[in-house]
Amino acid sequence: MKKNNMPLEFVKEVKATLQEKKNLEGELKYTQKDGRETWFQESIMPILDDDGKKIGEVIVRYDITEKKKFEKMSITDPLTELYNRRYFNKVLTREIKRSQRDQTHLALLMIDVDYFKKYNDSYGHKAGDNVLIAIANSLKNSSKRASDFVFRLGGEEFAILFNIENETKAFAFAELVRKNIQALQIPHSNSKISKYITISIGLLVVDFKNEMVDENGFYTMADDALYQAKAAGRNQVIMHENEELDFF
Repeated sequence: MKKNNMPLEFVKEVKATLQEKKNLEGELKYTQKDGRETWFQESIMPILDDDGKKIGEVIVRYDITEKKKFEKMSITDPLTELYNRRYFNKVLTREIKRSQRDQTHLALLMIDVDYFKKYNDSYGHKAGDNVLIAIANSLKNSSKRASDFVFRLGGEEFAILFNIENETKAFAFAELVRKNIQALQIPHSNSKISKYITISIGLLVVDFKNEMVDENGFYTMADDALYQAKAAGRNQVIMHENEELDFF
């Protein structure tokens, strides 16, 4: 018999909703022992007697596993299994609105693999793909917060979008990401700055309590910081600095 370990908060919500004689709908994920995931769309409806007293409930369940697989494919880069550029655009818009509403800091790392074309020319595209996968895994392992979103934007370009308390912590995180990639010690004989694979990072931090910026401005400023990091010699983090952000 399969045991369903549902979160306590979810169970409480179900009970409270049914006590109020309301319907409850939602999606549930079950993870098998072998790691396979099964998704269901569930509707729970109270059964009332003639006097309006609840005497039971009806549960209607639909298997939506295939639907979820297609949804995941539409937002995922097939090589690295990170979120793709299409999903980046959607999440960026959503997180900017959230930060505006909550008046929090939102940060973006724009990441580029240094001299990646030279790597492909020297080691071949298969080896290049393996490097991208290794970098993707490192970025995921570095991103532990619930608010962290990691993307492959295309080619050798990646991004991490996250909420953070201040610029100091954002810069420290960016440095951790950079050092973790260098610590992989993937040989790169044609790099002009290191014997290993390295990355350059452009960092943007916006305090939405005091500053205003839209999606285009947010992306452009982070990308400009990345350009500066590459122009300054690569294998480093450059933070975008602008005392008066007002991009609309």
